[in-house]
Amino acid sequence: MSGLTSIQFTPIILKGISAVFLYQGGDHVAQGVKKYLSPDERAKLPSDVVTLMDSQYRFLGAMYMGFGAVVGWTSFEISERHVPLAIIIGTLTLAGIARAVSGAVFGWAVPWLQRATITEIVVPPFIYWFGIRKYI
Repeated sequence: MSGLTSIQFTPIILKGISAVFLYQGGDHVAQGVKKYLSPDERAKLPSDVVTLMDSQYRFLGAMYMGFGAVVGWTSFEISERHVPLAIIIGTLTLAGIARAVSGAVFGWAVPWLQRATITEIVVPPFIYWFGIRKYI
């Protein structure tokens, strides 16, 4: 039986989450609106809408990369850096709630939006409760 506890797995899990944030954010920065809309779909929309969407996707991708950098940085000294980590976790949970409000108001255009919403609302508090709070 292994002597590892959740407190020993927490930094590893956080580093993995950091890598996912960095990859997904970088993908959004690199592709922008092209990641989600085909050339035909973009042609059907007014150019100012496509420009706004592209700007938002790239901006939010860079923000997501920032999340990844902070999560990665905090994973090395969780007990000393738990406050920025808690802020990131709270922000991600709030973003999931905001996405849920959007889904309730405008509907769920694509299936992955519901999965993302549930993940953003459930996973961050779960990680905090079972891992990070033990460092405080």
